[in-house]
Amino acid sequence: MGFVGMGKEIASFEVTQRLRRFWIAVLHQAIEDAMGNVRSVDNQEIRIGGIQREALTWIFNGISRAANSFDSICLLMDIDPDWARQRLRLVPGIRRGLDSAGLQAGRGRADSC
Repeated sequence: MGFVGMGKEIASFEVTQRLRRFWIAVLHQAIEDAMGNVRSVDNQEIRIGGIQREALTWIFNGISRAANSFDSICLLMDIDPDWARQRLRLVPGIRRGLDSAGLQAGRGRADSC
């Protein structure tokens, strides 16, 4: 669907909604990957572990304020990134992934969940 003939406010709202859906999908995929629910074309354990480690690093150890950082996307969605990290630490698959990858949980207070 194009934006021809739409008022500026309606078109702007539509673009905003599409961007929100896109970033929600990015967060969802990163969380699935961080839990180890990785679909790999070749199903190689090394590749799957690498994808999980990348997702965990992006969520828990990323410090970038770039538009595609975990923090920036959470803020765009009106979610406190530290609160999200606290909640994600409670997910068994993510806890196991952090332990097996030897990653510390990064920012956000683990003791205030």
